[in-house]
Amino acid sequence: MEFEKSSNRPARLRRRRAIPILDQSFSGTTIFAALRSRRSTIRRWPRRSVVRAARPVLAPLLVIAAMVMASVSFAARAYGWGAGSGCVNSGCTTAFAVPLPIPAVLTPTSTDATTDYYTLTEKTANASIIPGKTTPVWTYNGVDGGNYLGPTIKATSGRQVKIHMVNSLTDSTALHLHGAHVATASDGGPMDLVAPGSSRDYTYPNNQSARIEWYHDHAMDVTATHVYKGMAGMYLISDPQEAALNLPSGANDVPLVLQDRQFNSDGTLAYSLDSSSIRDGFVGDTQLVNGAPQPYLKVGTRKMRFRVLNGSNGRYYTLKLSNSQPIIQIGNEGGLFSAPLSLSTITLAPAERADIVIDFSKLAVGTSVTLQNGSGYNSADLMRFDVNTTGADSSTVPATLRAFSALNPADSSVSRTFTIAQNNGTWTFNNQVFGMNRIDADVKLGATETWTFDNRSGQDHPIHLHDINFQVLSIGRGAPPANASQWKETVNVPGWSSATILVKFVDFTGTYVFHCHILEHEDKGLMGQFRVTS
Repeated sequence: MEFEKSSNRPARLRRRRAIPILDQSFSGTTIFAALRSRRSTIRRWPRRSVVRAARPVLAPLLVIAAMVMASVSFAARAYGWGAGSGCVNSGCTTAFAVPLPIPAVLTPTSTDATTDYYTLTEKTANASIIPGKTTPVWTYNGVDGGNYLGPTIKATSGRQVKIHMVNSLTDSTALHLHGAHVATASDGGPMDLVAPGSSRDYTYPNNQSARIEWYHDHAMDVTATHVYKGMAGMYLISDPQEAALNLPSGANDVPLVLQDRQFNSDGTLAYSLDSSSIRDGFVGDTQLVNGAPQPYLKVGTRKMRFRVLNGSNGRYYTLKLSNSQPIIQIGNEGGLFSAPLSLSTITLAPAERADIVIDFSKLAVGTSVTLQNGSGYNSADLMRFDVNTTGADSSTVPATLRAFSALNPADSSVSRTFTIAQNNGTWTFNNQVFGMNRIDADVKLGATETWTFDNRSGQDHPIHLHDINFQVLSIGRGAPPANASQWKETVNVPGWSSATILVKFVDFTGTYVFHCHILEHEDKGLMGQFRVTS
């Protein structure tokens, strides 16, 4: 499948024209033209005198107008305003018109005493994303009911999973289980490619506590393109301790994959890698949850658990409920917290996850509440919960979830700093683009190190380390927020700021990558390698 070339920049221009404040009649050029026009109502004045007299007033006004145009243009790109007459996005979708699809749970092809065996086949398919149109996508195991997301794999802590991956696409690929603590042979790094027509076996020991992971393609230089085409799915690890907590479960435990896409008029995906998307990451104007545009979900008057993944290439989400009800966060990508947090908003950078509980018990049947992204005038609806039934709810959210043991900064034997910057259209760590033959950090197995990411750019960067979890010591000059203060494997580094982490390298030796998870940044050089030796 090839992307249509009308894609991103022309679409942005179309969205700008759709916003009234950006109409040509408000431009500085038009204002000056009116002042100079002989047909102007002030034509009896000397033209040069009028222009000269107007300059002190018009100059700051034009600067302000330019700033407003830039702000609204960014908002149009980020929040999906305008995409042609009568449409609010390039997909021309209607909010809350389709039900939330739930990705199917993959069934093992076989099992034995220690292992569950699965097959994932990478293949092209046609998805039903835009009503009445088909969208060519790249998938794991094809589409399910028209949905392009890969099937959810459910694993048990301490029980091994083996995946036989078959590449039936036209590009080389690399299957990466994001968040897995795993040997390098099964990490799925960007150079561990599987050629078209070939296959590979991956072994995941799942020697981790209950948590949300996800799998996606990680092929060198084309991760952004491949993931945008659809190559992603959820991987959920459970354990007996989690089961004993009596959290909402079964049909009341729902994965939510947040993504955005841009569409051409025929329903095909639109994507382009230009200076804007290299700088900011590609941001689409159509909001998708589990592959559906702004869907709805019918819920009862009870608590429900949602495993939320930011699966977008470059978009950040600040989640909130439209009724200002708090969201209970019980975990992130590092597993369950020691105690639940009641939060008004939850911000997720690309690749970050949030394990949350929403309590619908106080809402009346027939009412609705919307999950939104952003705040104030920048709010955008992601999906709607429609309360349609009542019923008993025996689930709980205990005050204590899981014990947490902090690493000791005094145990750190090495401190490293990685400076993030943009140079000549590429992104760099310490002024170097990714080099597959270069090791950026040699570490000892069992060692604890302190890593600081010093961001010399105005863009935020979510930094992800393969294989290993870490603890965040600081963001800028302050402590991390409460929901980032325990185990993590992706940390957001704010623009013109820094993040410092404490990481202990255990269990596996070999070479792994670390990188920004704005996928266009990763593909354009913002990636390094660390080597663990015994």
